[in-house]
Amino acid sequence: MASHSRPRRREDFQVAVICALPLEYDAAVFACDELRNAPGDYNAYATGRMGGHDIVLLLLPNMGKVGAASAAASLRSSYHGIRLAILTGICGGVPGVGTTNEVFLGDVVISKSIVQYDLGRKYPSRFKAKDSIEESLGRPSKEVRSLVATFQTIRGLSALQRRASQILEQVQRRSTDEGHQTLYRRPAATEDRLFESDYLHRHRNSSQCGCNESNACESAQAASCDVLRCERSHLVSRSSSLETQASPEQAEFGTAGREFRVLVGRVGSADTVLKAGLERDRIAGEHDLVAFEMEGAGIWDEIPCIVIKAVCDYADSHKNKEWQHFAAATAASTTKALLEHYMHTSSADLKLCIRSNGFSGTSRTSATSTRLQNRARESRFMVLEVLGNATASSEPLCFLISSRKTQIALAYVFWMQHAHPDVFVFWVHASNADRFRQAYSTIAQECGIPGYDDPKVDMLKLVKTWLENGTRGQWLMVIDNADDTQLFFPSLSNDSITNTHLSANTQDGLGRYIPECGHGCILVTTRNKQTASKLTWGKPIIKVGDMSENESSQMLHKILHDDVSAKELSILSARLEYLPLALAQAAAFIQENSVSIDRYLKLLEESNDSLVDQLSEPFEAIGRDSGTPHALTATWIVSFNQIQQQDPLASDLLSFACLLDRQGIPENLIVGFCEQRKKRGQQISTSKMLKALGTLKAFSLVSEAKDNVIDMHRLVQLVTRKWLEMQDGLAGCIGDALEVVSDLYPYGRYESRQLCQDYLPHANAVLQHNGSSSHNERLTRAFLLLNVTGYFLYCGRWAQAEQVAAQSIKLREEILGEEHPDTLRSMGNLAATYRNQGRWEEAEELNMRVMETSLRVLGEEHPYTLTSIANLALTYMNQGRWKEAEELNVRVMEMNKRVLGEEHPETLRSMHNLALTWKDLEQWEDAMQLLQDCVRRRENVLGVNHPETMSSASALSDWELDFRETSREGSMMPSDIRCFYIAIVRLMNTAQP
Repeated sequence: MASHSRPRRREDFQVAVICALPLEYDAAVFACDELRNAPGDYNAYATGRMGGHDIVLLLLPNMGKVGAASAAASLRSSYHGIRLAILTGICGGVPGVGTTNEVFLGDVVISKSIVQYDLGRKYPSRFKAKDSIEESLGRPSKEVRSLVATFQTIRGLSALQRRASQILEQVQRRSTDEGHQTLYRRPAATEDRLFESDYLHRHRNSSQCGCNESNACESAQAASCDVLRCERSHLVSRSSSLETQASPEQAEFGTAGREFRVLVGRVGSADTVLKAGLERDRIAGEHDLVAFEMEGAGIWDEIPCIVIKAVCDYADSHKNKEWQHFAAATAASTTKALLEHYMHTSSADLKLCIRSNGFSGTSRTSATSTRLQNRARESRFMVLEVLGNATASSEPLCFLISSRKTQIALAYVFWMQHAHPDVFVFWVHASNADRFRQAYSTIAQECGIPGYDDPKVDMLKLVKTWLENGTRGQWLMVIDNADDTQLFFPSLSNDSITNTHLSANTQDGLGRYIPECGHGCILVTTRNKQTASKLTWGKPIIKVGDMSENESSQMLHKILHDDVSAKELSILSARLEYLPLALAQAAAFIQENSVSIDRYLKLLEESNDSLVDQLSEPFEAIGRDSGTPHALTATWIVSFNQIQQQDPLASDLLSFACLLDRQGIPENLIVGFCEQRKKRGQQISTSKMLKALGTLKAFSLVSEAKDNVIDMHRLVQLVTRKWLEMQDGLAGCIGDALEVVSDLYPYGRYESRQLCQDYLPHANAVLQHNGSSSHNERLTRAFLLLNVTGYFLYCGRWAQAEQVAAQSIKLREEILGEEHPDTLRSMGNLAATYRNQGRWEEAEELNMRVMETSLRVLGEEHPYTLTSIANLALTYMNQGRWKEAEELNVRVMEMNKRVLGEEHPETLRSMHNLALTWKDLEQWEDAMQLLQDCVRRRENVLGVNHPETMSSASALSDWELDFRETSREGSMMPSDIRCFYIAIVRLMNTAQP
């Protein structure tokens, strides 16, 4: 055996093998290459090596989901590095006679997903189980999905099965060498008996016991079929086509005959042992199951998990223990074979991965302007005094209430990177829900968190859970501008949340998504004492006072250098109330225009006191003290008057930008505004636009962030909006901003997902403003709402999609009428939200209405009409009304081919849907041929890594395997399609983090 260095720390173990029964544990021990703890010690973790991995081997204290969940949680806390758990052992199988998934005793099942069939709701006439864990508790991790997908290919599954058979022989030989001659011998084929589902295991002469046609007494349940003389005439006749010629090894270990088979499918998990044939068939048919077991659901919710169990009985009343040891051995052998395919990442590699993505304090602040860095350095000593012990202490949260809170947080990040370079820093903008969600999405993407690329994943929960995992190392999260109490704690106010229709799903507040763990520290900046008090859980709030005269003078001196006296700096600082933003604007004006401090003070005195008072009004609503708004407003007036004279385009850009979200304003939106002005006759070149932006930066009215985006201070945004209102220009600017964002915001789909995410906060912002009531502006608003609906549909944010779709419909119905094509399109989106929320009757009613109106008004071949027919077909498919769905899907596909062309994405989508319908109608050959054509065309049109291409290819591979096994014929899948699917699997494997 090649030498291998043993793990030095518990966190170096990444794989756990878990067993529920001692006999399962014994088989796993025989499959291990090395075991480092006494195999008989069932009360402690054993460690060893299996399939090229250092593993933790665990025997559960008892059977069932609850015990499994508790043990898995303890395992995770003891071994922080565990990234994959394999639950191996024995299970009850679903016979599936005559199907592609026909199961025999000894066959092994690998879980594709798990169904908690005993978890759900009890209605008067029925029990409705909840969805699979795959859907209700999040999909399996990307690593698990990619690994299992490999074994859903013909080549991958065949290789796994061959290797598992070889390992089984090794296990049998090893047990024989240790004196267990027959422990893992395969029972005789005659012992694999399947009785009819309704044939009960009971006493036939029931006069002396409680046995009857529907019940068996305890004595009968404990007796064998031979003792009860269960009639062989009730045995199910099964195919023997899989019998094989015995090799010498098979003859030696009693494995002659049919080789065990490995299947991939859905596994049912519950706290009860299933021993009823009819109930087995009903549950399996309802949930498409291939096996039943008792622990998978408990572990799956704690650790990324694969269930690998072998069938020892048929989950009916005729249970016996003849096959248990052999089944445990085949499961353990398959577990080892699978681990040989599993690639793992070391803890060091994970840390390197996080660092290489650069999502740390360094990357966040490297794009910060020199001026901002200078200000941060000026605050350094004060910051260290206030926050210096935050990371080392057990306090998870710190709060700053200050006019310079962001600069202080930045200074702390600079210090943290220098003093603790191993601490990772994440920056989260929290001015609104969309910014918060966008920041979490960036964290997930930059860190490669499994599941980040799933548009329907709960991104906030995903990141929170990932950060709370102890293997991530120490980290600091800065939550900046958490000023809106309702955003974090909606229940604190009786007022309605005004921003829900476009923000993230925050019905329960963002507060529940802030990570809580011992290895992470949260720094929250806020000016809202209510928010701070709630988030501190009763702990003291760190309140930072105003800048001192000395700090203010130092800040001005850094910007203005040595050409001013200390007395002048002191006078200017006092005049501007020591407010950092006002000081920065004043210094920028002095430097840009080469004027003296004395001259600038005179300009301040010349400002209209009435104008200053009026422009200061917005600050009163956000809790500013009386001196702050006047100081800032006075400097803003001086700067803005100068800009209007010097560069009118700069003042126009500021007026436009103040109506967007103040953070992360993309350059493309600025370009869009300039293009709008060019259409109106203005001559604006790229150099002129860049000069205007430079002017705004020079006067400290906006700041440049990374990736060609600009930020605006909240106070500058408020005073600029107030100035527009006083000049009667606000409504016109709102209309312009709405038009620009509406023109640039795309309809939500895979290709446009990143733009939609980046522009969503700005779409949110402009839609919050009340502009004019003109028809054109309201239609522009409706168009933007439509495109935002598309993005919410793509992300699976159904409730929000419903809200914005309803607003779009209302506007279009009022102006265009109910039968206008644009109105019908918005109605179709609303129906889609109903369908995706399981509101079938509402979806069907609205889809029918849209389809009938479209047919009458637009004609059968209009694209909107075709979409409405396809949507109605999907509603039928969701309800299992396959014949009705087939009729509509055939109609849509043929018309799409004729109107849009055979390779249009909508045509390919209709082909995919029709193939799904035919498959459920058991028209296998038609379904597979159509899906093969769809796969080829999607590869050519959309590309190999497009989600729709991968979806079709994955479905085709599953169907091909099922059909081949059922028909006993050769593969129906052409070689080019098979190679293509293998390429997709490889792509998924290389894409995993």
